[in-house]
Amino acid sequence: MQELDGSPSPEGHIIDPEALLLATTVFGRQDQRLFDEALDWLVSFGALINVQRLKNLHADGELGHARALGAVAAYVTRHGKLPKWGALTKAGSDPLPAEPEPFFESPGIPAMHRGVTDPDFLAHGWLRGMPRKKELSMPPSPERVADVLLTLRALIGVSSRCEIILCLLTRPSARPAELARLTGYSAQAIQAVLNEMVLSGKVRTDGPRTPAARQKTVRGVSLRYFLQPQDWHFILPAESSPRWLPWAALFALVQGVDEALCTIPDELLLSMQLRRLMERHVSDLTEGISSQLGYHPNMIGESLLKCLAVDLPRLLRAI
Repeated sequence: MQELDGSPSPEGHIIDPEALLLATTVFGRQDQRLFDEALDWLVSFGALINVQRLKNLHADGELGHARALGAVAAYVTRHGKLPKWGALTKAGSDPLPAEPEPFFESPGIPAMHRGVTDPDFLAHGWLRGMPRKKELSMPPSPERVADVLLTLRALIGVSSRCEIILCLLTRPSARPAELARLTGYSAQAIQAVLNEMVLSGKVRTDGPRTPAARQKTVRGVSLRYFLQPQDWHFILPAESSPRWLPWAALFALVQGVDEALCTIPDELLLSMQLRRLMERHVSDLTEGISSQLGYHPNMIGESLLKCLAVDLPRLLRAI
């Protein structure tokens, strides 16, 4: 969450706070300072997080750690006085371990815990000390293009309309199914919201949307939707050209690769598991990400291992 506090981040990409939080429940466990900064930010500004979208990305995209997310939600509900986070306190269906286990871990170092245990994390089977409440987190800056999703939520509310607007502003046009893949909502929900947004005159289509067409339940040719960028320069200045990246799919791939590398010693079995991961996520790796990985469906064995061992870190550094 440091990017939201004013630290440097690529201005060419719009930050996805839900995908970033879910990734933090996995990789943040290796850095207590980073994780506690995220908790501190959520206590202050967690109202800007879309809890329903967070649940969707976690359930549908295999991103994040269920018990860690539940513990975070319980902590934020209690200390941030944000009741909507209560819906996440039972995130996932992971059973509690027979004995609580240390929350923070370091590669190659046995996990351990000392001191007073935080009750919210203990209730989810974790041992960790009481987070230090520094209360130094800064709100997302409206001057930074990378923060534009949170800026828009602060202006018009936390809803799928924010993701729809920004996705349409970062491409010439899009169909509802494409918007659904990019945002983490169902295509049906996206279509319903688009039908309302078209009435504003600001969201446009490449064809008429008649009442009969809106009521069709059979599958047919879907319309493309688009915005006029000049109507939205108060949100995205004319000189900016950020990209909406499928962060959730990318983080889910990284999480799966990291888990496979840590648990599968055999090279052949590792290659098979990595191939399954790519087949599972490649359709969601839009915006040219799969091609930047140098991946193609016929890759096997050593070439696939090289692709993910070399090209994936390079891609993450580049974006």
